[in-house]
Amino acid sequence: MFAYGRTIHEDCPRRAHFDAGRFAGQFGDENHRQGYCLYKLGCKGPATHANCSIKHFCEVPGAWPIGIGHPCVGCTEQQLAFQVPLHTTVDIERPTPPDTYPPIHADQPGPSPLETGLGGAVVGAALGAAYMHSRKLDKEPPAEAGKEE
Repeated sequence: MFAYGRTIHEDCPRRAHFDAGRFAGQFGDENHRQGYCLYKLGCKGPATHANCSIKHFCEVPGAWPIGIGHPCVGCTEQQLAFQVPLHTTVDIERPTPPDTYPPIHADQPGPSPLETGLGGAVVGAALGAAYMHSRKLDKEPPAEAGKEE
């Protein structure tokens, strides 16, 4: 289970790009250089059960296909390894993150434009009233202390 219990896709360092819909279109393009997901280039990680994304070859960081910028070839899966053409995509069992992950988008919408405008008007009125009160205090003569009668 430690080696084949999860798919490479679940722990892939490029997984956030997959979830955000950012993919490399071809080798060497700008998205590929920025480390976007390699699924559209034929990555078999979503269907490959292995721990390559956690335990790299010979304990060398980045020494695995995705670490050097090449899609996973699915070498541990009998149905994929050298059975499916190298740069063709595979079907994904769970294309979205599991329910245990926090949602990317909030369940409730933010404030409406009307609420934002009303809040701005209230804050503006309070600031205007404070300014007018400070001007009124500036015009009053100071109280004379120690005035003799």
